[in-house]
Amino acid sequence: MSLFWTFSRQAFFKISAYRANFWTEMFTLFVQIFVVKTLWSVLYKQAPSIFGNISLSQMITYGVISIVMGIVLSTDEGPHQYITTQVKTGMIANDLLKPISFPAHMLLRSTGDTIARTIFYVLPPLVVAYLILDLQIPASIQQAALFLLSLILSYLVLFFCNFLFGLIVFKTQDLIGFMFTYWALLRFLSGQLVPIWLYPDWLKSLVYALPFQAIFYTPLAIYIGKVNGAAIVQAISIQALWVVALYLLSLWVWSRVHRYLTVQGG
Repeated sequence: MSLFWTFSRQAFFKISAYRANFWTEMFTLFVQIFVVKTLWSVLYKQAPSIFGNISLSQMITYGVISIVMGIVLSTDEGPHQYITTQVKTGMIANDLLKPISFPAHMLLRSTGDTIARTIFYVLPPLVVAYLILDLQIPASIQQAALFLLSLILSYLVLFFCNFLFGLIVFKTQDLIGFMFTYWALLRFLSGQLVPIWLYPDWLKSLVYALPFQAIFYTPLAIYIGKVNGAAIVQAISIQALWVVALYLLSLWVWSRVHRYLTVQGG
């Protein structure tokens, strides 16, 4: 537990040290929220029938919450970025000498950074968005609790996806050539940009077979009430299964890939 608080404190110091970056990201976040609200309002008025039984308020809530979640569940920060930097500078050797397993080290560091980003970047715009945009809130305390549980599982799914993606650098020495593809696939297949129920049927089958839909779509669908009752239990169970599967896959890949480490610099 002391290690967790150590990494959390480091994350707080890192974010608070760059105030200009904080205000830039905050401004960008508000612009994105405004664009999403305007976009879904226009689309809904043009063709409300394609949204089925989803109201405009639910669509705007889905879009705004997905933007805010994207600050925390991000591909811009995470174990893949840390691993890339450490391998390129040669500092990865120091991480491997620490008396803690490397995957556990990455999870603690990433979790501390995520908590810090949640406090700094999520709460202020979320409060303003609720006051100005009249966003929908969960229908019950139980629904809100299930959303939070789903959100935690979403974070773990994303962490293991990012960790596995970061391990590529042990073979390639860099991730630049893969970053845009990974970023685009994750945003599109996770339902962050467009809800999955709006996809064509042939694409839905593919998306539901991949872990990415468990990152954004599942918690958002629970939040706005798109899924209810037994469907929520099923959706969260699928998330939990993906967490276990990706965790085991991460351990297996890590046990093999770090043997190919080539230290540069340091």
